Order: sequence, then structure tokens, then C-alpha cells
Amino acid sequence: MLGLEESLYALDWNNNLAVVIITLICYDYILQFEKEVAFVWERQWSVMSYLYLVVRYFGIVLAMICAIWGGLLYIPEAPYVISSFHN
Repeated sequence: MLGLEESLYALDWNNNLAVVIITLICYDYILQFEKEVAFVWERQWSVMSYLYLVVRYFGIVLAMICAIWGGLLYIPEAPYVISSFHN
């Protein structure tokens, strides 16, 4: 039973940490959005403008995918599921 409790504790820490990281990233995006509009969106479009937007928004998309797939909704093994490999 101790292994199960340790796994649940680790999963809880993982979920909490994922929420904190996503919150901080979103907070940073909200704070910088006004500057982004002034210095990127209202300028003439160039290769650097596209590169900036790809790098900036690819990061948030990647963080969300990792949080959902590998963090918040990921349960490696449910304790009530009996696997056929353990027979």
C-alpha cells in the first residue's frame, strides 16, 4: 500500500506543478501582450515577425500539450485495473 500512496502523492505533485507552470506562462503572455501588439502586430510583417510569433506561440502550445498529455490527465496505471501481464 505504501507504493500506491507514494504514486498518488507524486501524481498530485505533478498535477499541482503543471497548474503552476501553466498559470505562470499565461500570466507572462498576458503581461507582454500589449507590448507584442505595439511592436509586432502593428509593424510591417517580415520574416522576423513570423519567426517571433512561431517561437512565442509554439512554446505555449507545447506547454499545454505536455501538461494535458503528460501531466494533468495522465495516470500511468490505475490501481484498480488488473493487468494480464501480472499473472
